[in-house]
Amino acid sequence: MQNEADTVVDLLVVGAGWAGLYAAKYARSAGLSVTILEARDDLGGVWNYSDDPETITVMKTTVSSSSRHVTEASDLAMDDAAGNFFRHEDALLYLRRYADRFGLTPLIVTGARVAGTFKAGGVWQVRTVDGRLFRAERLAVCTGVHQARRPITGPASTFAGTCLHAGDVKDVAALALTDGDHVVVYGGGETAADIVQDVATTTEAQITWAIRGGQHFFRKAPLRRGRPPGHYDRDDMALDEYSSALIGLVSPPEAGKKGMRHRCNVATSGSPFAYQGHGIAEWCNDLPWFRQFFNKNAHALEHVWNGRVTPARAIEDCDGTTPVFEGGARARATHLICCFGYEGDVSFLPDEVRAVPTDRLHRLVFHPDDPSLSFFGFARPTILSLPYMIELQCLYAARVWSGELGLPGRQALRQEADADAAALGEYFGYERSNRNIVCPFWYTQRMLRIIGEEKSEARVLFKRFHPLRNWGDFSRIIRMPLSPLLLRLLLAGSGPDERARIGQYLSPMPFGFRRQPRVSLLRYVLAFTVAIGLPRVIGLDAIFDRIAKRRMARHGRAIALRRSPARATAPAVPSAGYQTFRTDVGRPSGAPSVAAPARSGAQRQGL
Repeated sequence: MQNEADTVVDLLVVGAGWAGLYAAKYARSAGLSVTILEARDDLGGVWNYSDDPETITVMKTTVSSSSRHVTEASDLAMDDAAGNFFRHEDALLYLRRYADRFGLTPLIVTGARVAGTFKAGGVWQVRTVDGRLFRAERLAVCTGVHQARRPITGPASTFAGTCLHAGDVKDVAALALTDGDHVVVYGGGETAADIVQDVATTTEAQITWAIRGGQHFFRKAPLRRGRPPGHYDRDDMALDEYSSALIGLVSPPEAGKKGMRHRCNVATSGSPFAYQGHGIAEWCNDLPWFRQFFNKNAHALEHVWNGRVTPARAIEDCDGTTPVFEGGARARATHLICCFGYEGDVSFLPDEVRAVPTDRLHRLVFHPDDPSLSFFGFARPTILSLPYMIELQCLYAARVWSGELGLPGRQALRQEADADAAALGEYFGYERSNRNIVCPFWYTQRMLRIIGEEKSEARVLFKRFHPLRNWGDFSRIIRMPLSPLLLRLLLAGSGPDERARIGQYLSPMPFGFRRQPRVSLLRYVLAFTVAIGLPRVIGLDAIFDRIAKRRMARHGRAIALRRSPARATAPAVPSAGYQTFRTDVGRPSGAPSVAAPARSGAQRQGL
């Protein structure tokens, strides 16, 4: 390789995880020369598992929470052996294959942790920890938001027993828990759910699961009776693939999936009364659907429903080794595992650049003061997958880098970034602890109009697939779930390989959980009109919600206890009854502030 300091590339990518590889691939498709800097000795980011507790990665038992079809790249399918939900080993192999397929592997410089950056003569100067200097016209930051553990603060920090950050728990077996231990898992994210699942199924320890501010849950694959608690098959139909243009018309996500919520509850819990996916009084809030991150690892809820795990609210005090929860419940514990999440670390950027937070970027990609600087992997979707969001951003960035799309001047960049931030703030309607949370449906609609250069997403669809020109493709496209492949078909063109994959993506019928690729469009429309449209008209979701709330007020839960004979121990924390409270701003009056548990754990990357 040439001396790096003598070469100025078009784009320097920091990070060789999912975001970095996508950014590099799309930059090359736009005609840019690229170099990728990776701090570790291999690509993969957090999906490259390490036993080293100082290296932030997924857990040893990690399985994706988003399905393969809403995660894999639009132009490279995962191997069928990965199943619908892939392990971290599958993800790493896939990313290596992706890098080889698109010629990215030779562009990766490993062991190149960035120490600092500055701009001189309009060129980015990037210095690594070992003293090497790299220069580029543009800089893409793809380090993600999982670079540093959020500190354990608030009452949890005073716990006198074994207090751990979730990042320290690479393998639950290493904790050597016994039947004399009581573990409190504190957090509502997917990492917390995975830890609960592992402790509940591999140890005899008592478990309390505490969540501050409530949490929405959604299961990866439909609940099937007769299986062990928390079990699901990686080849089961993925519930996050129950989306399509037609379903969106009948039950729009931005309207809270009216007419469909009760069906989601049935798939997740086996009951239409599982309010917000769980039906547990301690974990309710008043946030509508898609206004909060969905925890898609709801398989762990089965241990709550059968009495193996006790639910609790936020920790408002610690009396030695006894956490005191909101409402006054107490639980003497030996271990407190705080799933407080992670933070990004862009300290290598100049101070004036870091003054603009990542939720104030133009289209959540370009720095409004200097669009030669871009960010990928920082916008966190409430559902779907992070790689989906990244590829959508890269499709946009490639158009800008190639000159197909122009960016406005600095003042307009700022104004448009502020307008988008305000729109998101209005959409969510409360002060979010994680400002990078985005509704992917809201974001996709905006980006389709910008990239497709049309006034509506419907016109983008008809421009590419008009029913009078190609009825077959049109009828299948409008039945596909929102996925990277659908983005490519709508925005980037398609070849025989992409079209051949469409049949694997068709949203399943509403009755049953298997795809039926030969179903006619008329039957599909009629089935979902009956299954969703009619319940929406009669307000069935609201009826079930009211019944669920009454049950929770009376019993602390809306679903009857499904006690497992082998786990017939009494809950340690009494139910405090049903009470709604808003995430981040709705603590009961006088309750002290505590650090917010992660809405999406680093050990899942939102996947």
